[in-house]
Amino acid sequence: MVNRLPIPPCPAPNSPEFPAEWAAGCFAALGLEGWRFGTDRATRRLGCCRPAQKLITLSRHFLAHYLPHRPELVRRTLLHELAHALAWERRRSRGHGSVWRHYCAALGIPDEHATTRCEDFAPARPPRPARYALVHDTTGEVYRTYVSRPRRHPSRLKHCYIPGKKEETFGHLVIRTLP
Repeated sequence: MVNRLPIPPCPAPNSPEFPAEWAAGCFAALGLEGWRFGTDRATRRLGCCRPAQKLITLSRHFLAHYLPHRPELVRRTLLHELAHALAWERRRSRGHGSVWRHYCAALGIPDEHATTRCEDFAPARPPRPARYALVHDTTGEVYRTYVSRPRRHPSRLKHCYIPGKKEETFGHLVIRTLP
């Protein structure tokens, strides 16, 4: 049987201030001095604990997507990150091992997993326009476009060709900046 750690009651979970206020209360109740709460721009993870900076962050996209209709997932994610902070502060342990699982149980989430699968909460991003093109130097035919500058050095293009068009492209390929 694991002794429960004292955490403050969860305030109104639908308010935008809920995660920051509750995190501050939890830091104080658990003796995590100097720890801070913040948000980040992550789109592939829900939360993060950075022991070196004494910082716990939640994705702002995750909060915007789940706080209105699934505040319990936000609460559980914050407890998950608090377990990481406790494991580090009290036992200098990182990761999702037995020490972390012990603190999860002590915080009231005994069946917590290392990762939580959720529906995609990433914001829709407009496609970035192409800035460079692989072009035939005499005809101007474009074979490929790139968002960022290709790493291949221009002198190496003398030995490259387009498969199926070797005769007309060998030694004639250049990278050009698009207007």
